[in-house]
Amino acid sequence: MAEFLDSESIPWLPVRPEITRDVSGKILSDGPAKAVLTRVAPGGRFAPHRDPYAHLFYILEGEGQVSAGTEERAVGPGSVVRVPAGELHGYENTGTEEMILLSLNLPE
Repeated sequence: MAEFLDSESIPWLPVRPEITRDVSGKILSDGPAKAVLTRVAPGGRFAPHRDPYAHLFYILEGEGQVSAGTEERAVGPGSVVRVPAGELHGYENTGTEEMILLSLNLPE
């Protein structure tokens, strides 16, 4: 059955506080494929780590730096980053405004 949500009613929750600083998210969909609207405060970061699932990051607002594997790139609105399962990755907000991204966790 379809579900219609008002994203304003979904609370912002801390995202993996053991490896993040100033990162919160709204879980839009939870299951084998997970979708999280993610907010990163200026200077906030998700430390480099590995996950058993793939990621797709779509940057909606703000600017930052994403590391994946051996590469590090500046990102901004419209940037897409695909990270294979098991690859070292992380990101940081390098701007003065919040960085907002859609983070998809995808089973391999």
